[in-house]
Amino acid sequence: MALLWKTLFLTLLAATFLFLAWILYYPKPAPRSQEEVLSRMIALERDGRYDDAAKTVQGWSQDSRRDVSRDGLLYEQIAMVYINKAYKKRKSTEDSVHQADLNLEKALSLHDQEKSDDLGIDFFEIGSGYEVLGNLPIAERCQFLQKAGELFERQLPLIQSDTYTAFGKTFSLKPLQVNVKKHLDAVRQKLSSLSCPANVKR
Repeated sequence: MALLWKTLFLTLLAATFLFLAWILYYPKPAPRSQEEVLSRMIALERDGRYDDAAKTVQGWSQDSRRDVSRDGLLYEQIAMVYINKAYKKRKSTEDSVHQADLNLEKALSLHDQEKSDDLGIDFFEIGSGYEVLGNLPIAERCQFLQKAGELFERQLPLIQSDTYTAFGKTFSLKPLQVNVKKHLDAVRQKLSSLSCPANVKR
């Protein structure tokens, strides 16, 4: 009788694991909005499925039925997925850093092509990505830190006033100015402490 119960228990346990695996890995329906895409990306990233998280956003951005291919935010999100992977899975750091760099470059390229009078903080966001990459113990850290510094320097002149009004509300820009300067000073200090060349070429 004991053997029977043990066999039954193991059978139920195996069935439970199979059901859980099916829930986790069975292909989900295609997302219907960018918000759903980013939510799914976050969930996959939380589960440590970084490549699947990146592919979810890539699939959405490359869908010919939607005009989102020029949305730099998506490339920034993909870059952040690979940056997190670089920190969490050190065995694949080199490839993760390469993928993060490629997507940050795509985001920057799209932003440089935009013609908008609205206040944007894209240079700061992309620069922050490079700053985080520069904190990794990798050969390219000086290059990434210098890139971050250059982008922070490009961001500061765009914050031309003390306030910004949007959607009927006025926001103080002083905290943003202080934050950008703080990151710029930190990057300069890191470049100095690492004895990085004054003009690192990529």
